[in-house]
Amino acid sequence: MESEINAILDKIRTEVKIKTGKNIDGFKPAFLERRIRHRMEINGIVNFDEYLKLLSTNLEEANNLYLAFSINVTQFFRDPHVWEKLEKEIIPNLINKSKVHTAYVWSCGCATGEEPHSVSITLNEVLKSRDIKYEIFANDINLDAISRAKKGIYRDANLVNINTKRRIKYFEKLEYDQYQIKSNISNQIKYENIDMMKITEKKFHMIFCRNVLIYYDKQRYKAIFEKFADSLTENGILILGQNESMFGTIGNKLFLTLYPKERIYQKIEY
Repeated sequence: MESEINAILDKIRTEVKIKTGKNIDGFKPAFLERRIRHRMEINGIVNFDEYLKLLSTNLEEANNLYLAFSINVTQFFRDPHVWEKLEKEIIPNLINKSKVHTAYVWSCGCATGEEPHSVSITLNEVLKSRDIKYEIFANDINLDAISRAKKGIYRDANLVNINTKRRIKYFEKLEYDQYQIKSNISNQIKYENIDMMKITEKKFHMIFCRNVLIYYDKQRYKAIFEKFADSLTENGILILGQNESMFGTIGNKLFLTLYPKERIYQKIEY
């Protein structure tokens, strides 16, 4: 049964590549299967072969399947202890060592914008008295998520980790339980609908890639960590998700673990 599923997954990978030009080889097989079954259920299909036929004749479904691999479940300041460490120690130390005039940050797999907006709020708090500017680059493969991020409108449930003082300072209250991020925070972010491996932006002082790696096969980690190391400035910082780790990967040769609990790492210079 497992060999049969692997065979059909190979065919689906090939079909998505042909139809969309996008490569999904790096995703874990179990994750691929879950998202494919989800699309099958939406289309009222119970047989893998039948779904493969749909893919081969329907470009829209191939695009929809690719977008299904973008998971957009997030919230502002997810895992508050991580953000506290960043605000109190990591960012001030990085700025003091680098002596930069503008800090550049990458939010990888930004979903609907909660993370890059959290980064922007944090940088605004830390840098406001230092006369240092900042720019945030944020990407995601889901165009709908990017569109929502640009609008910057969120419900109360997304803001559970934001106290009243910060809500008043950084958000406009709309009707019902909706809030919109203020322009001085959102204008610092540049969004792009692109795969992280295709990004050729300038060097970054910090990279956030939280809860993205868990969907990739570990064989893909080598290319990802090398990409991050190449994209970071000297002494640059990488922040992973709480369910992610560099243990047993090439990442250990490229990054120094600063805070294992918070999954905060620093680029190693050779």
